[in-house]
Amino acid sequence: MISSRSTRSVGRPMSGSVPLSGRRIRTGTFPPVSTAGQPDAPAATPTPPPTMADRLALEPVPGEPDVFTSRHACERGHVFGGLLIAQSARAAQLTVDGDRAIHSLHASFLVAGRGGEHLRHEVERTRDGSSFGTRRVVVRQSRGPALVLTADFHDVEDGLEYELPAAPAPPPDELPVGRYASPWFESRDVPVAEGSLARRAWFRPVLPVPADPMLHLQCVAYLSDHGPTRAAREPHAALDADANRMSVSLDHSVWFHRPVDVNQWLLSELVPVATGRGRGLAIGTIRTADGTLVATLAQEVLLRSRT
Repeated sequence: MISSRSTRSVGRPMSGSVPLSGRRIRTGTFPPVSTAGQPDAPAATPTPPPTMADRLALEPVPGEPDVFTSRHACERGHVFGGLLIAQSARAAQLTVDGDRAIHSLHASFLVAGRGGEHLRHEVERTRDGSSFGTRRVVVRQSRGPALVLTADFHDVEDGLEYELPAAPAPPPDELPVGRYASPWFESRDVPVAEGSLARRAWFRPVLPVPADPMLHLQCVAYLSDHGPTRAAREPHAALDADANRMSVSLDHSVWFHRPVDVNQWLLSELVPVATGRGRGLAIGTIRTADGTLVATLAQEVLLRSRT
């Protein structure tokens, strides 16, 4: 979910001064202190980069069945909508037995997430059938509900297969770092073809995602929110220069066609479908490098120009 244009700054509080009392302070130049024969100070241990498993980790709330809270608070400032979607999908999956995997999700963004707070996920076990199951998740923060998500699950089942063929794309290693690169995912932007409104980008985790098939699908859900609002406004180039524009996610859907190993380059393609009456719609796909269709997505956005 991408909010209206704003400038974020994350600052660190300045450490306070320590009062010096009862001591006599000398000023002037002093000879250097010899450190010969003293052991070297241990090097500071670098902070390991965050992982997607950490980012999506949830903890059960004691005494409240089917309620989970994010292990880590959201970063200060803007809260990425894909984080709410992926964590909600994970919360729903935690209440589903066996290897019944998510096959679709449908989410409504209610209010912007608040940075610095944890996300609380309340899961309703709506139905468990012989082949399918449904869960409803409400995500809350201090200001109230932020997201409502319905997730559907399906047993592993064989069936007829067909998919639209993929258009060729230049390999990611030949492309510059993309606009959606982050501490969690590498990204490479595919140049826009002349006369096309399609936006394409490659993604790959910075660190490998653990071998949990459900977590990999949740990472696909996370990736699916990179760029739909920008794609929806692509027909209106003037909006890029509109500092007062409003462009935010309203609702988001993903259909998962098959399991996938996300520890590889995945190609996202997003296309605007329609805009009007203050809203826009973009649809898209996520594919492996060989063109296999992993997921299809759609997002409706609020699209307002205030000039």
